[in-house]
Amino acid sequence: MRFGPLLILLIFTVCVAGFAVATATPDPVYRIASGSMAPALLGPHYPLTCEQCQFSTALDAVDLPERVTCPNCGFQENLVDASKVRPGYGLIWEPIEPDQLKRWDIVLLENAEAQTWQVKRVAFLPGETPRIDQGELYRGEQLIRKSPQEREALKQLVFDQSYAPPENPRFRSDQPTGSGWNVRRGSLGFAPIGDTQANNNDWVVYDHHRCLPPPSPVDHAASPLDSYGYNHSVSRELFPIFDLWMEFTCEHWQAQGLTIRLQGNDDRSTIEVDLAQGIVRGISPEQTTELPLSIDSLDGMTVRAGECDGAMFLELHHDRRHWYFPLGNADTQFGSQPFAIKIGDGQAILRHVKIYRDIVWLGRQRRPTPWSFDRELGPDEIFVLGDNVPISDDSRFELGPVDVRKNLRGKVLRVLAD
Repeated sequence: MRFGPLLILLIFTVCVAGFAVATATPDPVYRIASGSMAPALLGPHYPLTCEQCQFSTALDAVDLPERVTCPNCGFQENLVDASKVRPGYGLIWEPIEPDQLKRWDIVLLENAEAQTWQVKRVAFLPGETPRIDQGELYRGEQLIRKSPQEREALKQLVFDQSYAPPENPRFRSDQPTGSGWNVRRGSLGFAPIGDTQANNNDWVVYDHHRCLPPPSPVDHAASPLDSYGYNHSVSRELFPIFDLWMEFTCEHWQAQGLTIRLQGNDDRSTIEVDLAQGIVRGISPEQTTELPLSIDSLDGMTVRAGECDGAMFLELHHDRRHWYFPLGNADTQFGSQPFAIKIGDGQAILRHVKIYRDIVWLGRQRRPTPWSFDRELGPDEIFVLGDNVPISDDSRFELGPVDVRKNLRGKVLRVLAD
């Protein structure tokens, strides 16, 4: 298991053990040395552009094989050129008072005795009792739910339809013939054909494929798991995802409704946008939620819809206008076709279609089974985690709760890529 992310302090002339020399700069700059905060912060990494779908991403530079797998399309024969390995990201940071810390802040920590530095994310604050259960964080018995902005800051890309594999586009109509859907790379277009009943049953379905290194198969639909494309050399058990959502932008909108279906292994839910009646409706096996809608078109809207932190949601965004609709509790264990879309009474084009997931938090056993810290955090303690949960050594392990009086050095402000 890798330690980190250890940070290499760039100084003018002196090379200290655990630190490296780089170009002089008037302010201290730190460079990430491992991948425990990926993909937000990258250690030494290999920039991959898939030979098949042209999707660009980054892989851990440790133990690079001759060929690597694209996490978007699953192509397993991308040749590696080790000369292209890039150094870890540099960080700009500033000191921060402990009482100014917020949950999800990325902080710089120093262990003066061990002469090591780490960068982690604040997960729990003073006075809270850390608990992890089924991939979610709890303060005691209370589920921690992120705001829309926090959700976006922590999201993990699962699939980008703009780089769909040529031979397997992942989105397809569920009608064998007579569908109004036109699926192309980068867009899903719909124009009604036939009678009203046929159009009301015309869905475009997302088939999820697990894009894992050999010997895992990639040519069939399977339920989504908490895989990290960055961790190409890590062999571990993968776990189901409960927090998954879609994002797309509506263009040429001339329709009265939008329905998104969330499909689990044993149940399904729907999110309905009814422009004619001015209603957003969430329907799950447990409840139905209706909220008023004050717009009459989705043209130009970015739509985000799905589940996060045990709740179903719809979010609309256009320019500086933003609408958020909480649609009740949900706990879907998504199946191999987690999403389907239907356009009601009209036509539209959906572009920039992406699938995202939340971080699946794991306990001390590196599993999503229930785990809790054995006490409440003290008034000067925080509990930190790494975004790349499977490989991060953080407060779950030897690091333990962090004493902010002794170990907190600052808050990360921005990243210097390369």
